[in-house]
Amino acid sequence: MESGCELLDRIAADIGGTALQVSVQLSEPIRIQVVGRAGVGRSAVADVLLRAGFGTVTESSAVDAPGLADPDLDGDVVVYVLSGAPRTPDVEALQRAPHGTTVALVNKADLQPEWASAMRVAAETEAETGVRALPIVGAQSRPEAPDGQDDVIAAVAAAERVARARRCRAALATLAEAAARGPDRDVLEGYLRSDEAVRLASQAVDAFGDGAADRRRLALLRRRWRVRTSTDVR
Repeated sequence: MESGCELLDRIAADIGGTALQVSVQLSEPIRIQVVGRAGVGRSAVADVLLRAGFGTVTESSAVDAPGLADPDLDGDVVVYVLSGAPRTPDVEALQRAPHGTTVALVNKADLQPEWASAMRVAAETEAETGVRALPIVGAQSRPEAPDGQDDVIAAVAAAERVARARRCRAALATLAEAAARGPDRDVLEGYLRSDEAVRLASQAVDAFGDGAADRRRLALLRRRWRVRTSTDVR
């Protein structure tokens, strides 16, 4: 896969070392890991993402499988699939998942009484776990019915951009450290002043944003969830 860093690639070919290491890391695809308990529809969700054009989608073994250890949540982007409100193993897994690059999907939303019910389950899931959650119908049986797939694809693409931004930031930090202590200082410092490096840094900032809108949305969802659960207890 092309990294889009032609200058860095040329420098890496000339001097090797840290520049080559970083060049290889930047060229690696963003890996999307689909995970969840058995029977939630991981394969159907993975198929949706593959059809949408995401290049590297892997399906992990089931969470909370009897006698087996839970899979490591080590994807660049983690897509956690549910089939309803999260259970304790789901919440524990989502707490381990990488912050900012995890999306929770309430699959089989067509089994809810109506689409609004599926959206409510997703909102309550987000409020409880702090992870962006959306309803989806991975295996669509009625073409005219809502399936949520466009929104899911957009959310996963946003998480992919954040993962790429994190990789770019780490790469620039590695190059800066190498420039401060290594024999290729002049070459690496020259690269870090280049338009290409400035573009990478700018793209990372744009992808991260300040997070204010997400924080406001999550705070609102959590208030609604607390009110709902306290009402249910009474």
